[in-house]
Amino acid sequence: MERVRTNRVEHGRQTHQVLQSIPLDFNETGKSLKVQAERPHLVSLGSGRLSTAITLLPLLEGRNTLGSGATDIPLQGLGIADQHCYIENQAGSITLNPCGSQCSVDGLSITKPYRLTQGCMLCFGQSVFFRFNHPEEALRMKSMLPGGSQDLTPRELILQILTVS
Repeated sequence: MERVRTNRVEHGRQTHQVLQSIPLDFNETGKSLKVQAERPHLVSLGSGRLSTAITLLPLLEGRNTLGSGATDIPLQGLGIADQHCYIENQAGSITLNPCGSQCSVDGLSITKPYRLTQGCMLCFGQSVFFRFNHPEEALRMKSMLPGGSQDLTPRELILQILTVS
């Protein structure tokens, strides 16, 4: 029982450290809660049908390792390797680097370093899905759009930006 209590205290400390390292804004909008982060991060799209949590995974400056082994961001699921991939954050430029394991971005298989862009969908292995958010990049993209076009699909958004430029 003492070990369980110690684990909870340690988990609480780790949670507090994470919350301090990731500036988050919480806004109530009617019946919903909006969470806004300032730094690039991944949003987990669930770890199965029984998952009810929303998980934000910060992408800190430098190398962020992902996999089922001893990594910065642990992953579980079919086709996940011990050292599955790493995501490099260099001054706000975010690059996915596969380590010979199954990685895809927006449904396309990735086998070499790939620069991530705001809103892209990531899949690791056969069943681990994330959305990539880059708040600064999103703000830049929004500033380039004429008013009222913020609900476009990623493809429509890119086409709109290319025609505005």
